[in-house]
Amino acid sequence: MYVIDATVYAPLVIIYGKNLVKALKKVKPAILDLTIYEVCNVFWKQHVKFHRISREEAKIACKTSKNLARYLTLYSIRDIDAEETIEIAIENNITFYDASYITLAKNLKTPIASEDKDILNTAPKYNIKTIKLNQLINILKQEKTP
Repeated sequence: MYVIDATVYAPLVIIYGKNLVKALKKVKPAILDLTIYEVCNVFWKQHVKFHRISREEAKIACKTSKNLARYLTLYSIRDIDAEETIEIAIENNITFYDASYITLAKNLKTPIASEDKDILNTAPKYNIKTIKLNQLINILKQEKTP
């Protein structure tokens, strides 16, 4: 199992599209409901701020992200300890959002897939292994389902 944050989930949606569920099957991904909000915000920003994708592409990417999440293990704020999360955030001067991923991975005793420097720098302090997007993609290539 891997906790996957928005910095990895968004590019995976773009790379794999509807095939993402099949690609992720063997790594048993866990995401926060927050991840979908963050990912859709990425697509909004890519359209509105950077003009890198069309309105229609942003809408399709957001809808795909949401629809694919139904097939992943989805956690919410109810599933993590808010007090522990705010402690991690304050102690390490990171956002509550980032600390949420760390708390989830800590509780699940599983690595985090992230490109976020705050998560990558903080998670190891809690004995949480981290991997980056390209490492996860390499794992997915090795984990072909028959």
